[in-house]
Amino acid sequence: MKKSISLLLIVTFFVTLLTVSCKKNKEEEETVTKTYKELIVGRWKTADGGHYEVYRANGTGKMWDPADDVQEDEADTFTWEIDGNKKMTQIIDFHSGASGIPQYCNILKLNETTFKYNNEGWRAEYNLIRVK
Repeated sequence: MKKSISLLLIVTFFVTLLTVSCKKNKEEEETVTKTYKELIVGRWKTADGGHYEVYRANGTGKMWDPADDVQEDEADTFTWEIDGNKKMTQIIDFHSGASGIPQYCNILKLNETTFKYNNEGWRAEYNLIRVK
């Protein structure tokens, strides 16, 4: 009888362990199912609200700086692309007349709430949060 109870406890332990570990793996898979191209779509801003960027699913976007007295309707437009190596390219059309200016960036962090990237050419780093 003692052996049966011990065996039952051992089997119960392993079944519980397998169930918990399977659930955890399934939850982890759900958190990484979105690609960077899906995560980036939306409106982003710096914490102080001095810089905004909008990324649309069709590969277009716009950016503006209210801190420089530029509003959304005066925003510079761009097209964007992300490759599989966390590299983003923006082709910017500035209202000042300069157009087709490429900006090459490294995505440092991108999730549902945070977008952090650096710009190779201008040596700038952007820390953005999603605007709801």
